[in-house]
Amino acid sequence: MPMTPFTGPWYVLLLLCAGAGLAFHLTFVRRPLPLRTRALAALAILNVLFSVTFHVAYLTDESVRFPFWQNLPLHLCTITSWLLPVAVLADRRPLRVLMFFPGVIAGALALASAGPLYWGHPVWDPKTFFWVAHALNAVIGCLIASLGLYRPTYRDAVLALPYTVALAGCVLPVTLLLRATVEPGANYFFVFDPEGAGILELLHTMIPVPILYEVPLLPVVLPVFLLQVAVFRALSRIRPAGSPAGSGSPSTSPHGSSEAPGRS
Repeated sequence: MPMTPFTGPWYVLLLLCAGAGLAFHLTFVRRPLPLRTRALAALAILNVLFSVTFHVAYLTDESVRFPFWQNLPLHLCTITSWLLPVAVLADRRPLRVLMFFPGVIAGALALASAGPLYWGHPVWDPKTFFWVAHALNAVIGCLIASLGLYRPTYRDAVLALPYTVALAGCVLPVTLLLRATVEPGANYFFVFDPEGAGILELLHTMIPVPILYEVPLLPVVLPVFLLQVAVFRALSRIRPAGSPAGSGSPSTSPHGSSEAPGRS
């Protein structure tokens, strides 16, 4: 069975990943914070292995074009995969903001808008870990919040925009250096070419200027980030039967420090 977006295997994979995330949450949400953190870090490390696996599978398959210098761990989704273990273990709020907002959205969008290069491989082919790694980027980013390691705020949703721009700015000099030396096709963060990504293609049609065409994306994604906070707050009000109000996970203050349960 080939893995292609919006086909039976693709839907099954999404349901399995979402179900695994829910089961993980229900299993650990009432456990002590150190255990929650270690368990989630282990899952995040496993996801790094999934990411490495599909990259190696593509790089070693001579039948597909997967240039090494175009696929360094500098794409937003790959950066997310590698930083998730750090975000789980290190109480650094900007890092968790990046994982919860652009990290989750990028992972989810990749599942629906990945290019034809990633389509049609058999379900058990190691290349299929592309889909698993991106799905888990979204799942683990959500678990950071649902398990109480991070409490997103509307202020965080707004700050996620300059944080993402700063991250892209750090990668841009590497992209320019690669394009000037070993790989003219280097295109991290899609700054030169939308490469088939739906909304980026639309923006590139209206503003056919590298880098600048992505600027209108910022006001487009802000409502999505704000919606993430609203959904989190709505779900956080749903308590398991028999669970007293205020019990459960410690929250995280807007400045990244841990607080006692029930404080905000």
